[in-house]
Amino acid sequence: MSKNKNEYLTTGEFAKFCGIPKHILFHYDQIKLFQPEIVKENGYRYYSFRQFDTFSIISALKMLGMPLKEIKKYMDERDPEKLVNLLEEKSNEVDKEIKKLKNTKREIESLKDLTLNALSVKYNIIEPAYHKSMKALCSTFMDNVNDNSYPDFLTELIAFRNNSNASMIDFLGASLTIDNIREKRFNSFSFLYTKTNNTDKKNNTLVRKEGWYLQVYYKGSYQNIDEMYTDIIQYAMEHQIKLGKHAYEEYLIFEIGTINRDDYVTLILVEIEGKPQLD
Repeated sequence: MSKNKNEYLTTGEFAKFCGIPKHILFHYDQIKLFQPEIVKENGYRYYSFRQFDTFSIISALKMLGMPLKEIKKYMDERDPEKLVNLLEEKSNEVDKEIKKLKNTKREIESLKDLTLNALSVKYNIIEPAYHKSMKALCSTFMDNVNDNSYPDFLTELIAFRNNSNASMIDFLGASLTIDNIREKRFNSFSFLYTKTNNTDKKNNTLVRKEGWYLQVYYKGSYQNIDEMYTDIIQYAMEHQIKLGKHAYEEYLIFEIGTINRDDYVTLILVEIEGKPQLD
């Protein structure tokens, strides 16, 4: 060992200096990734302050998700050209991770806004409302002739989420025809949709037309939504409102937001032909 003992640190001291547990240094030593500068005959190991930079490089590469085996290979063969290639590769990986994190943040903010909106409205009140057109990425056309079972719906939902890259917390809506509502086929959806800024694929882009709708923020279990649709049809008859061809359900508070299904909140929009006579 050098006469300047202050230049060297024991395994425990070097681990503390680096802010890591000692077992990491033991492991790195064992796989010959990062070894002490001095090993005495009695087995005592000593690291020098000069080794901190090397350890920092290993830590940075590990933080970027590089396996220890690859880190060792790079450290054994490193040169400036290999460093540039490695940094370019890791820079691309970081860009992809940033994009993924931004998408996750968007999903979180969107779900938060949906939930806050659902908590601020009055529930189970039917009223005419004017809505602007809405663009959405929709699923393939579903069999809306028969009253599909929940497993059928779930199968279509999973396929749609996979195909549209929508997550479990992304906004989700469904469309069904007024005819199916009148026939009490409430599980016979025409298609599912999720809001998106991507309108390049015209065949997969739904535009919900601008105009008047009968609107209700339905609070309750989906098993009882038929009662709300019965009330909507009755409301239209009493107010001499002619319904259009389509209705939309948008799920604002659902499984991820509450343990009680009676607290689910679904925005129901039913098309109206023409402008209703408002009181």
